[in-house]
Amino acid sequence: MNKKIGFIAMLISATGMGLVGTLGRLSTPVDPTTGTKYITGDFLAAGRMLTGALGFLLIVLLTKKWQQMRSTRLSFAVIAGGLSIGTSLALYVSSTLMTTIANAVFLIYTGPLFSALLARIFLKEKIRLANAVCLVLVFLGMVMTVGLVNLGPDGLSFGLDLGANPELPNKTVGDLFGLGSGLFYGLALFFYRYRGDIPSEVRGVWNFVFGAVGAGLVMVLRIRFLDDTNPFRVMTRSNWSWAVVLFLVCGLLAIGLLVVAGKNLMAVELSTTSYWECLVALLLGALIWHESMTLIGAIGGALILLGGLGPIIYDVALAPRRRRMQAEAEASPQSVPEPG
Repeated sequence: MNKKIGFIAMLISATGMGLVGTLGRLSTPVDPTTGTKYITGDFLAAGRMLTGALGFLLIVLLTKKWQQMRSTRLSFAVIAGGLSIGTSLALYVSSTLMTTIANAVFLIYTGPLFSALLARIFLKEKIRLANAVCLVLVFLGMVMTVGLVNLGPDGLSFGLDLGANPELPNKTVGDLFGLGSGLFYGLALFFYRYRGDIPSEVRGVWNFVFGAVGAGLVMVLRIRFLDDTNPFRVMTRSNWSWAVVLFLVCGLLAIGLLVVAGKNLMAVELSTTSYWECLVALLLGALIWHESMTLIGAIGGALILLGGLGPIIYDVALAPRRRRMQAEAEASPQSVPEPG
């Protein structure tokens, strides 16, 4: 594992993922009869996956790894990881269109905690005290940022509003989609820990291919049981332009680097660093969509930064220095006291 590469890849990936809510809204037209966004998040997710698959296939050809790709044996973990990330992102993008960005982001980020738990049970990964503290910090920051903790005239109040909202008629469904996206995101992060023998370029191709299948399955089920909107009939030229940006930035770049990060970081390190996406999404919500950020939310964002940067500082800066000092101490000759 190369921790430095892993953390850099995860930060860039999380930043790209944080743009999903904003780019998804810009890519989706409004239903003139209801004034709400069409539910086309699964289509946007499928487009992200297909774009990523084509991009990584080109990388495989340019790096002359086509034969290696053909000879790579697929396994359950590779297939399940792709299906899980595709399903997760299809549900997540749709969730950002039906509920608040804050709720959607919080609910998808139940996933990293679930992933860390699975890795502890099945992979026997130990959680160091420092990483455990960082994980607690980012979780507390998340709870505060998305409004699970509020400060009002009557003091502190707790709870996430999952009830109906006249301004967001599909909010309940959106919250359920967000919860489902968190479950599948956690599964994807967990499955990425397997098959580290596969080169990142090859793994990326299959990850995107099966991700497109997962997103497509969600789209089929959505059209069949929830909303029969055809994106090709409602999207304008402006929507398509923003969709292309979403496909490239949030698909090829963000998800491709997620695979690289998964090969170089432990699950708990992925969990803490990935919370950077939340801060990016909520800042964009405040700046572009004028969603307010309270004092409690700002404190929560600071905790997310502190907890997310903690493993990076420790593994990239402090741990190597400590190992060097220990090695130097062991290599230096022991001082012998003079006879007295």
